[in-house]
Amino acid sequence: MSMPARYLLSAQVVFFLSLAVCVLVRPEGLNDNHGWSFYEGRRDTVVPYVLGVLGGILLVAYASALLERSAAPRGLSMGVMLLALFLFLDLATPDTVSSVFYWAHDLASTLLFLYQLGFAIWLVHSVWRTRAGVALVGIQFIGGLVAMFSQLQLIPLLGLGIFAFQLAFGILVVCATASVGREVRQGEPAIEDVPAPAVN
Repeated sequence: MSMPARYLLSAQVVFFLSLAVCVLVRPEGLNDNHGWSFYEGRRDTVVPYVLGVLGGILLVAYASALLERSAAPRGLSMGVMLLALFLFLDLATPDTVSSVFYWAHDLASTLLFLYQLGFAIWLVHSVWRTRAGVALVGIQFIGGLVAMFSQLQLIPLLGLGIFAFQLAFGILVVCATASVGREVRQGEPAIEDVPAPAVN
């Protein structure tokens, strides 16, 4: 597995571990139709939640920097960097601060989900053309529908929909990035073997 893929995998592990801690502290958050931001708005879970998301963002941003210095398609590094940006915007707009932040958070979350779905489709079309990739996009799409209908208060499954969406997306991004690393090694410098820029 290439170094960028390892950092993206690490980002997933860091975030889901922090989410697991939050669930252990406040298991009712899974049944709340508030989504994962439920944990950002509670005093006893805000620290592990924020640390997990911030840690994931930093790891994703570093993976993007590694991809930028490699022979991977430029669109991949840019896509991963934009992912870090949208994740930060979602975290930086806690919906319990005020009504303005509430609407800003809803907008940031919607943009994040739309971007992740679009990026996933691009990955399957341009980077990882496999049946597994198509299946993961399908799972992501279904999870997104469940989250959307829950957000509209039609069903109470927002947390479950987000989980399916994010897990499928995370697996897809890691696998697509890992496949690029294998392809690069056939005729180009391997992603993990690309030297870091010299520091003067």
